[in-house]
Amino acid sequence: MSLEFNNYETNLKPICCGSCGSIPSNDEKLLRCSACRVIKYCNINCQRNHWSQCHKKECKTIKRKMSFWEDQAKEQFEKANDATDMCIMGTRLALGNNDDLINHELACKLYEIATTVQRPIFGGHPVAMLHLALHYERGIGVQQSHTDAYRYYKSVIDHPFPGEENTSPAFVALSRYHKTGLVGAGDGRVVAEQSEELANKY
Repeated sequence: MSLEFNNYETNLKPICCGSCGSIPSNDEKLLRCSACRVIKYCNINCQRNHWSQCHKKECKTIKRKMSFWEDQAKEQFEKANDATDMCIMGTRLALGNNDDLINHELACKLYEIATTVQRPIFGGHPVAMLHLALHYERGIGVQQSHTDAYRYYKSVIDHPFPGEENTSPAFVALSRYHKTGLVGAGDGRVVAEQSEELANKY
């Protein structure tokens, strides 16, 4: 399996409460700070506690940083001419990097556009497809949808230039879907066999 994707898969975590650190079953249920729109809380008490402890001082800085990333993303959306740049920005927003903020929703939007941009790779960017599939599978930054996850994993396999480092994790994911019977049972045996062949190679 691709070390790069393995690293992404390991480090992609749902957003937790900014105060108590708990992770709800669905991060859409968290309350969001109305000022910075980044930090989330499991309830109003956690939000009040965090505000008085430290968020009051940090909120404007966080808002400024997120505005920078939103402006950068907007520029990418408008130009929509380099899928690799979108993937790099999406990865930074999804995983965070040093003091970078995490914004899964914005990362997923970047990945989604990168799947359609024809530069530098004809057919859209397979890394964007792979990452977006994982987000849909886990319900991080998008509403969980195994159908969409399956579709994006399959689009990596069907891509004209996917790269072996991308097809391996996509085959493994599709095989997992076929074995669990969630979606795509029709050609599950073929995908499972191809996945086992790839797994034996690495």
